[in-house]
Amino acid sequence: MGGDHAPDDIVRGALLYRDIGGPAELVLVGDEARIARVLGTKATGIEVVHAASVVEMGEHPATALRRRDDTSIGVATRLVKDGKADAVVSAGNTGATMAAALLILGRVRGIDRPALCGMLPVTSERKATCLLDAGATMDADARNLLQFARMASAFMTKVHGVDRPSVGLINVGEEAEKGDKLALEAHALLAGAEDLNFYGNIEGRDVLRGLTDIALTDGFTGNVVAKTLEGALDVVQGGIRRDIFGGPLGKLAGLVALPGIRRFRGRFDYDPYVSAPLLGIAGVSVVTHGRAKANMMRWAIAVAERAVASRLVEAIGSTAAPAA
Repeated sequence: MGGDHAPDDIVRGALLYRDIGGPAELVLVGDEARIARVLGTKATGIEVVHAASVVEMGEHPATALRRRDDTSIGVATRLVKDGKADAVVSAGNTGATMAAALLILGRVRGIDRPALCGMLPVTSERKATCLLDAGATMDADARNLLQFARMASAFMTKVHGVDRPSVGLINVGEEAEKGDKLALEAHALLAGAEDLNFYGNIEGRDVLRGLTDIALTDGFTGNVVAKTLEGALDVVQGGIRRDIFGGPLGKLAGLVALPGIRRFRGRFDYDPYVSAPLLGIAGVSVVTHGRAKANMMRWAIAVAERAVASRLVEAIGSTAAPAA
């Protein structure tokens, strides 16, 4: 029931996942009547579990979940807790999804704080970069960042098949002595962690260049970076449509440039990569973009399926307390 296009595109995404042969069995949680209207005669093989309410955007997520046990994200997450589902996927309020995960599933033993990986399209041979933390933990310390790097490395290996993913620490310069107290302390810990493939410091401009597989920072900075990049890409793409390919001559130029336009769009098509589990949670809880339409939703379900199949939660647990 969450997201800008819910429940229609969420349900259609589930149907798309099923129709292309996705191996996971699907359970749709929310207003049963509204879901049934979208499903129509295509409900074969899909279970529906009714949930009477949702966490509204203006509500405090934890308070809403404590006061009401019939919210769609609460019911869906409880299915995972009770072993009736293996993963929960949501395009809804990220705060509500995280609150439900923490309150109902809890953290992996040995993990102090959860983190959210924002997957970003990049301009290198890499398919995407994991920006971590994208907003789950605002006040992280250096040891939290070390744990985040280990969790993200497990995620990129298990879910995206990256061998020894490289970790870059977002900073104001490449030199090891640059940055504030948090960056200096985190750099020292990361450089000393033999289990990590630590590249060193990277700058904000390096994130979309795909210099490293993981771009590491605290949740406050990561959230600002993610939303700034998203806004910048919207401005660039909108400007290209209006200023270059707008009007009769622009449309003619667009026909000539069509192959390049398609490549450009493909490079920044983040539907397959934008979804990611909350890392450090004792269960698979996948967050996808609030703008998610059907295609992005089917990829989000696929990410959840891979996280379960690859035993991501157990892999993160094994990283919880190695020698720093």
